[in-house]
Amino acid sequence: MKKKIVLGLAAFGVLIQLLPAPAKTNPPTDPARTFAATMKPPAAVQNIFNRACRDCHSNETQWPWYANVAPVSWPVRNHVNEGRKHLNFSEWLNDWSTLEDICKSVRENTMPLPYYDWMHPEAKLTPAERASVCEWVDSKLK
Repeated sequence: MKKKIVLGLAAFGVLIQLLPAPAKTNPPTDPARTFAATMKPPAAVQNIFNRACRDCHSNETQWPWYANVAPVSWPVRNHVNEGRKHLNFSEWLNDWSTLEDICKSVRENTMPLPYYDWMHPEAKLTPAERASVCEWVDSKLK
């Protein structure tokens, strides 16, 4: 009986790979339109954005291996696509309200998402890094 269950689960795991998932893309980027080129943040702040935000909020996603394995690939790809819709550091439009939203999300600890931090500990922000981002944002908004 256990053998049939294991074989059934294995067959299901193989078959589920055939179901379509959202596209896994990294669209081309015009370097002149990026957040870094437009806003010119200090290197420390840009490094924070690169480390903690880029995978979901830019066209430079470094797709993890599990982004290729269904059913995990479906929410991963969907989160990246949705993240890019809300904020894309590769296609920055000098949106000052978005800059305020970045600080708010960082200050309130809602970004990076807790489960992302769990899977990517390098993206976890320290209180000092969160303060650094908001101090820079505040200086730009004055």
